[in-house]
Amino acid sequence: MQIILILFIINFSFALENVSIEADKLEKDKEVLTASGNVIITFQSKILKSSKVIYNTETKKAALPEKFYIKTDTFEGYANSGWFDFENDTGEMYDYDGIVEKKYFVKGKYLKKEKDVYYFTSGEFSACPPSQYDWNVKASSGKIKEQDKLQAYNMRFNFCKIPILYTPYFSYPTTNRKSGLLTPTIGKDTYNTFIYKQPLFIVINDSSDTTFTLDYRNKQGVGSSIEYRKMFDKNIKLLSKIDFFKENEGKEWWQNRTQTPLSNRYRIYLETNYSYFQDWQFFTKLDFISDRYFFEDLYNDSQIKYTSFTKSYLMGRNETDKYQLELSFDYFYDLTTPNNKSTLQRLPEIRFYWKESKLFDLPIYYDFLSDNTYFYREEGTSGIRSDNILRLSNYTYFGKFINNLEISPEFTLYINSKDNNTLDRRFLIPIKDSLHTTFIKSYKNFNHLIIPKIIFEYINNIDQSNLPYYDIVDRINEKKDLTFQLYNILNFKNNNFLRWELSQGYTFLNYYFIGDNIYYSHIKPLKNSILLNIDKYSLDSTIFYDLEKKYMIRSISSLSFPINNYITYSLSYSHNKGTNYETAQKQLSNSISANYKNFSLNVNIINNIKYGYIQRKSFNLNWNRVCWSLTFGFWEDYNISTNKRYKNIYVMINILDIYYNFPFVKN
Repeated sequence: MQIILILFIINFSFALENVSIEADKLEKDKEVLTASGNVIITFQSKILKSSKVIYNTETKKAALPEKFYIKTDTFEGYANSGWFDFENDTGEMYDYDGIVEKKYFVKGKYLKKEKDVYYFTSGEFSACPPSQYDWNVKASSGKIKEQDKLQAYNMRFNFCKIPILYTPYFSYPTTNRKSGLLTPTIGKDTYNTFIYKQPLFIVINDSSDTTFTLDYRNKQGVGSSIEYRKMFDKNIKLLSKIDFFKENEGKEWWQNRTQTPLSNRYRIYLETNYSYFQDWQFFTKLDFISDRYFFEDLYNDSQIKYTSFTKSYLMGRNETDKYQLELSFDYFYDLTTPNNKSTLQRLPEIRFYWKESKLFDLPIYYDFLSDNTYFYREEGTSGIRSDNILRLSNYTYFGKFINNLEISPEFTLYINSKDNNTLDRRFLIPIKDSLHTTFIKSYKNFNHLIIPKIIFEYINNIDQSNLPYYDIVDRINEKKDLTFQLYNILNFKNNNFLRWELSQGYTFLNYYFIGDNIYYSHIKPLKNSILLNIDKYSLDSTIFYDLEKKYMIRSISSLSFPINNYITYSLSYSHNKGTNYETAQKQLSNSISANYKNFSLNVNIINNIKYGYIQRKSFNLNWNRVCWSLTFGFWEDYNISTNKRYKNIYVMINILDIYYNFPFVKN
């Protein structure tokens, strides 16, 4: 049995680190050390293994006449022969096969490493492992620079062993911040039988970049978009985007619209934040579109098509430990109405909030909010509104019971909302008192918490019918409610949990509200709410049940569970009985997600049960080969309010597996 001995340790130092040589046999002739038999050389984080190594102590280089293995911080692989300089991180390798940056697989006849640059001849490059090797780049010569790019000459690109492309020069990024083409999208939608979108990513510097996208649609026309991003500081950024689209003749999508068809359509978007003054930070957003149908026509392949309004604003915020002060100008553009004349604008709005503080040495805490707005409508009520809320709260302990009392007097003043020098006011005194305790019992694998709670809520009754209408908070209903709640909570040590709430209420009035719907009764509905996550099972369900009329008023529930190791099924159901047939809603969603090896599938169907139609169908299949991926998708969406059905089919192939990071700021 051969015994491996550490025969010699070189005691001189490179960069304060020793070179260690282990071998079966070691011979020294002046400055030359010859190690043979299971040779292992270690220097800092570098490791070299071979059956024979000739090391020169003066030049600090290792000659490698036989097959060897080498590992550095950025390179790992094998070669038949070569040499390596441990101190300068340089060397030459012949007939090599290895990995650069733990991601890119390289092999070829000759490779020279100079710190972070690799020069090669007759080489191959791929992001696919050798066992897969779906695509690779072969070139007569070139170089790879770490965290930069691959440059290759006389390049041939092979995909699944089939030659796809030849070019005398080729560049491929080896970093996520490198200019180049992003993944294209090919498909069809409601208006077009062929769509092609090609984005181009351009790095300007470490803190800024831009994306230019060509958008071709065979029926609608041709468009483009430019998106610019800039990071000024850790929390200071700029995002701007310009969309422009030139429409073709025809314009069937403009049928039955009140607006005249447009040939040139656009969107100008800007969002940024900045800080010019001490303790002040400013936020700006601009969003202007050429017409109210812009999102519906040009973003009909996404949920953006249902955008109901755009918002532009300028806001300044000053925040200290004691208070927060905001000054803003808000402009809304309503996309759901024929014109914008009745849309509420806030020009300007001054909001002051004094943060929660203790009142003297009393066991009372207070905070104060004052919201002052000049609200404006081109047609409708305009004026000044000042809403002021003082909240007082007290926590009192009675043994194991905790009582929390909140009194929040609210004074609202309306000035010049009807005619000049008019004054309207409203004064409310909301009171909320809650009493609860907690029982805890510990078991081996979980803790059980039982929390009973009683809540009383009161809002005084005042006539608000003649007040100006600013928004929904200008009509606050009277309340005299008593609610009983019981929580059961199980906290498991493996992060599983269960929360179950049962609550029942009584109102001293003859009506109560759930959302915006009013129900006439003294007995409030029974609320049953369950939230659980146990292993791969999850449930989130809230049900309101009318005990007098014996039917369900409202339900929002979702359930997800595994069918087997690869397939998960999800079911969502929402039900809102409302006060009449028009306000009633019923919706059912079925989803299946499957994952098997490198395939993933997602199918979703949403049914509107009330009107008996399918609101949405979607299908997404992804084949992820790690170093490239193929995605096929389909969805169909029906909008009953406009009686339009949107369809979209798309294919995305990412062969070179390129993903890009957003701009960053250097430390």
